[in-house]
Formats: sequence, C-alpha cells, structure tokens
Amino acid sequence: MLVMLNEKIKVGAIFFKGFPKPVWFMYYGTKVFIKRVIYQWKEREGQDVIYKYTVTEGENIYELSFSKENLEWYLVAIDEGKY
Repeated sequence: MLVMLNEKIKVGAIFFKGFPKPVWFMYYGTKVFIKRVIYQWKEREGQDVIYKYTVTEGENIYELSFSKENLEWYLVAIDEGKY
C-alpha cells in the first residue's frame, strides 16, 4: 500500500562530486539503513534543484527527496511490504 507522507526527516548522507547519496534516515524514531538505491533523478522547481531517490532497506520501498536550495530532506512516500 502506497502512503504519501511528505514529512521532513533527518538523513545521513554522503556527498560525492556535489551529489548527495542517502545512507540512512530516521522514520518515527527508528534509524532505517538503506540497502539499495533503486532509482535516482533530479527535478527543478523554480531555482531549486530537487534530488529524488527510490530506496529500500530490503522490505519496503521509500521515496526520498533533497532540496539543494534549503538543504532539507523529505520522506515523500512509502510502499510497505512490496519489495
């Protein structure tokens, strides 16, 4: 079941050549370690560049986004038990 959240979250990320790569994120007090980045892309919203990721911890699929302008991460959606 796909659940749209659009919640601001804390993320541990590695920045390589100017591109962020999420490694873990906090979800309701639990640190979720990312096993695999399934897909990544970027979009523009006005002047802002939004980096988007579809990731998994091995069980669920999550969509994360990072705003280059305001340096904030969001948990956009979760698809529980589909991976």
